[in-house]
Amino acid sequence: MLTRRSNTQRLDGTWRFNPDPYQRCHQQKWWLREGGADEFFPCFNAEGLWNIQVPGTWKTQFEELKWYDGYANYMLDFDVDNPIDDGEVFLCFDGVTYHCELYLNGFHLGYHEWGYSPFVKRVTDIVRPKRNRLFVLVDSHIRQDRVPGIRCDWNNDGGITGSVTLVSTPRTYVQNFRTQTKLIGNRVQIDCEVLLQGRCRDVREQVRFEIPELEIAIDAEVACNSPRTLSVEVARDGIQLWSPDAPKLYETRVVTRHETLNDEIGYREIRRFGREIYLNGEPIRLYGVAVHSEFPGTGRTPTDEGIERMVTKARELGCNFLRCAHYPYAEQFGRAMDRLGMLWWEEVPVYWLPRVHEEPQRSHALGMLRETIVRDWNRASLIFWSVSNECAGDGTPKASNDSLETGNYPYWVDACKLVRNLDPSRLISSADSGYRATLQTNWSPAAGDAFDDDVSEQVWLPAHPDAFYELLDVLGANLYVYDPDDNPAATDKLVAMLNPYGKPIMITEFGSMSTLDDDPTLPRRSPGETGHPERHAATLRTGYRAAHRHREIVGMVPWCLMDVRVPMHWRWYNRGSSTFAYGLLTNDFLPKQVFAVAKDEIARLKEAWK
Repeated sequence: MLTRRSNTQRLDGTWRFNPDPYQRCHQQKWWLREGGADEFFPCFNAEGLWNIQVPGTWKTQFEELKWYDGYANYMLDFDVDNPIDDGEVFLCFDGVTYHCELYLNGFHLGYHEWGYSPFVKRVTDIVRPKRNRLFVLVDSHIRQDRVPGIRCDWNNDGGITGSVTLVSTPRTYVQNFRTQTKLIGNRVQIDCEVLLQGRCRDVREQVRFEIPELEIAIDAEVACNSPRTLSVEVARDGIQLWSPDAPKLYETRVVTRHETLNDEIGYREIRRFGREIYLNGEPIRLYGVAVHSEFPGTGRTPTDEGIERMVTKARELGCNFLRCAHYPYAEQFGRAMDRLGMLWWEEVPVYWLPRVHEEPQRSHALGMLRETIVRDWNRASLIFWSVSNECAGDGTPKASNDSLETGNYPYWVDACKLVRNLDPSRLISSADSGYRATLQTNWSPAAGDAFDDDVSEQVWLPAHPDAFYELLDVLGANLYVYDPDDNPAATDKLVAMLNPYGKPIMITEFGSMSTLDDDPTLPRRSPGETGHPERHAATLRTGYRAAHRHREIVGMVPWCLMDVRVPMHWRWYNRGSSTFAYGLLTNDFLPKQVFAVAKDEIARLKEAWK
């Protein structure tokens, strides 16, 4: 929220850059000086570096770095546009992947230990009006002790993938504010929690919360470092609540005698009651599709055009919801979802991690979650915080383990507690509720890829302790089948397994893989072969139709909208491009045969669920 003020200078654009596998920058301390005309060391000067666009990943900007994971350096020379005499100055990063080390004008600013989420560094005493030099040293190695770990189903796009801004504030400033909406009979209560910060902790300021269009203005005295909530009630018919059909945003301000923060906010209530989800007091079903933050030409970094294309294609399917896997997205994305009226879920990359309860993974995951929540908690379109994907438990059958003190459960307890504390206005889920034990299998993340065999003969038992399901509002489950004919049995068994917990169920992933319809090798392939469009289509059809008779399922989310770059799949249907071919579209937004199939099945599901 620091960036939502007038005295903000964008540092996006052309930076200087170099890959640095031998870490010469760190060894020679390039942030202190360049090599002189008559010197051999340090072995760099600005003219010798490459140009790179920020935000962005080096993987899409340099063909020779397409698969490079490692060390790299970013350098920017800049002047301050509007220096202030008496205030604070902050450098704000919307995301760097993964670890980074920062230097400004030769001074060490510190580190950011994990990727994807936003972070801030105070630079008041270091920044100059003119001739500043900023170094960002990035380490994007895939490592066992990071989040995600050594495997993930997306390309590890290293670099400064989010926007960079320089923000000037008064000495006492509004660090953040959070709005929440509650429906109380025929009234709507809006709460605004304001957090003031400043070096003098005993300062108190008059703060005003305004929604001009609604003629709302509330004043209160707020003390530094002591959040205060300002509340107001309006008649239900006096406000247009945000919804996908009417994504109304209101200009909202927090004003002190020194500054004004502005935001465009939608006011709405999302909650669970029994086995259903309610938006603004009305039950809602989620017709979704999973996506990655994957955009042609820019990879992980979104563009306005790319977001518009993604949402347009999702709407063409009949979707009202995106499951945004498996990491925090750029701030730009959430604001676009608010404007475009698309519900979504945000997640931290706790993905296939059998020991996320151990350090440093636990701190990295919780750190990402905390930083992302306080950035995105005013986004009306965001309705879920997801705390994990396919991390199972500790490998112990439920019958012999009914505790949340072993395996990954301490992480889940901490993550859900963190969300409840920071943002109680949203639902919590996890794509881990489908973890099951059968008489034949007992899957764990360490086992890697696996499907259930002979579903019809299996008995499915919940493999989590009962207390795990109590942590969540909605039970998200990924449900892949080996054969299309394994449905409806697989869906029936999953629902029967989760029904005793009395909560809404969402199928957060299902589907298969396929090549393009005009693949020249298709005539030689059997329609029943993995990768053939017919098999992919059959898997989607049986998955959707199995849900028709289960009203406990509140959402269906096929995996996924688009193919994704990742050097993990090298089958014939990947077309030699190392793409994850689960998409209904290619990663250039070209439709496959299964796009039309999914569109038809979503329409059928809407009729069945009327």
